[in-house]
Amino acid sequence: MEPIMMLVIATILAAIFLVAFNKQQENKISNNLYTNDVQHLYLLTAAEYKIKALENQEQFNANSNMNRADMPSINCELSQLTTAFEKNDISLHELNTKLDYLLNTFNINNVTAQSYQVV
Repeated sequence: MEPIMMLVIATILAAIFLVAFNKQQENKISNNLYTNDVQHLYLLTAAEYKIKALENQEQFNANSNMNRADMPSINCELSQLTTAFEKNDISLHELNTKLDYLLNTFNINNVTAQSYQVV
């Protein structure tokens, strides 16, 4: 009877250990999903701010008649990018990278800083 009792106790302990281990693994998976959601939201928010900065620069250029012939239109570039993103032709990360490139191409950080200094 003793070997059977030891087997039952070992089985119960193994079951308790497996349940505890399973809960630990589920918590790890939940944390990863949360982290991925936060990263996705951050990228969306960053893209939104970049698009807004580009649109503001386009309005500033239109109001001050600062259109440079050698530069493509900001509106045209933005519409192409947003259309490609909406059609899932480009990923969110790639959209942010291309928006960074546009911000650098149109030198928006320097222009907006200069416009605030002039006013």
